[in-house]
Amino acid sequence: MTSTDLQPRSTRPLSAAWVGGVCAGLADHLGWSVLLLRVVAVVLGATGLVGVAIYFALWLVMPASAEQRSAPGLEANTRRGLRPRGSVSLTPVDLGMASALGLLGVGLLWMLEAFGLALPTWVLVAGVLGATGLGLIWWQADHLSTKELRRGSGWRRLLAPLMAHWTTLVTIGVGLAALATAVAVVIVAQPALGEVTRTLLILGLAVLSLLLAVLPWILSVRQALAQARDDALVADARADMAAHLHDSVLQTLALIQRRAGDPKAVTALARRQERELRQWLYGESLGSATLTEALSAEIIDVEDRHGVDVELVSVGDCELTPEVTAVVKAAREAMVNAAKHSGAERIDVYAEADHDLVSVYVRDRGTGFDLADVEDDRMGVRGSIVERVKRVGGRAIIRTAPGEGTEVRLELPR
Repeated sequence: MTSTDLQPRSTRPLSAAWVGGVCAGLADHLGWSVLLLRVVAVVLGATGLVGVAIYFALWLVMPASAEQRSAPGLEANTRRGLRPRGSVSLTPVDLGMASALGLLGVGLLWMLEAFGLALPTWVLVAGVLGATGLGLIWWQADHLSTKELRRGSGWRRLLAPLMAHWTTLVTIGVGLAALATAVAVVIVAQPALGEVTRTLLILGLAVLSLLLAVLPWILSVRQALAQARDDALVADARADMAAHLHDSVLQTLALIQRRAGDPKAVTALARRQERELRQWLYGESLGSATLTEALSAEIIDVEDRHGVDVELVSVGDCELTPEVTAVVKAAREAMVNAAKHSGAERIDVYAEADHDLVSVYVRDRGTGFDLADVEDDRMGVRGSIVERVKRVGGRAIIRTAPGEGTEVRLELPR
């Protein structure tokens, strides 16, 4: 791997931006002076609008980095909505520098005009109007609130950011008006065109203007949706880890506490848990290739740990995919719950697999319980059984009542 492979991608810090943050981002990436890059951008911009085109191209390809890490207290207030996010305020020094650079650009344009090197007037006017319109619209895209995009659904998710504040719609309207005026300037400057050619030119410029206007919005929406998918994957991974820790580590610690007077038993439990945790962390094979084999292995472990008889009856079998493994783990948790809380001396497990459905039943004839009394933060039933099977596309049905035992039914479509 070369040093260039480790080079981080340049981003646009909106907190230090005058317009789109391109010069600030390049200066931070290259280690150059931001004032020097802004002078170069103005000089190139006055030379045939070349700098303007380069600036907008970089604006499009460089992602924004609006949020900066701050003190924990300020960050917490931002999350609660007590402080505005994404607000950018120019200091008097920034305003003075911006004014000076603006005068420099105007002076360069005047000099080029005086020497006859400037662009035709209609090209210059159309370019300035188009750049102004795109700048206003793209600036709004940079400051788009993605909260609705991550949490909402349907068309409301896409339209809610636009309706967040009236200034957004006004700014976009002004930008579209500037683009329309730029198109009109180009059309008026071509009086010799025929009607068909003029119509095609109008349509082409209008479509191009709209595409350029919405392109950063599309990129922002895609980035927000991708972030939402990543957040969902992280949440599922955390839930799986919490369920596994509850099923194995926490229960083993409870057993170690109960058998604290038996050093040999404690050592055996600790070694077994270490082996299981390593297998889970590093993805090593557990030696079970089918549903029945995996259930049998879990039953042996439950009997060994909790001293209860578990009877397995299986009809059909299937390969042990990640989804089927989740069902096996949920069945194990149901067996453990029955062994610990039901008071029954025997637990019945029935497994059936066909072309359409995998079903596992865990039944005990113990004390039972009231499912409505189970608290939301109890991982045993909700996290390790119901939510675990739900995450892989299945469902868990629990039938129980005080004094009538418990039946846990796990179903996974194939």
